[in-house]
Amino acid sequence: MSKKQYSYSEALKELEALIDKIENGESDVDELSDMVKKATELIKRCKEKLRNTEADLNRFLNTPDTE
Repeated sequence: MSKKQYSYSEALKELEALIDKIENGESDVDELSDMVKKATELIKRCKEKLRNTEADLNRFLNTPDTE
């Protein structure tokens, strides 16, 4: 899979489309292998974005109020 930078929404949308194709049997075995690899990468990217967002929120919430 290329190193395209996906937003969380884009990655999730593409992942959902891949899952639909896999579930509907719209691909042959060779395509299925590539689709599973791509889905795995998209899942990793989504998890990373969620972890980063959680870390940002925790930093924000744990910053003392200076007012």
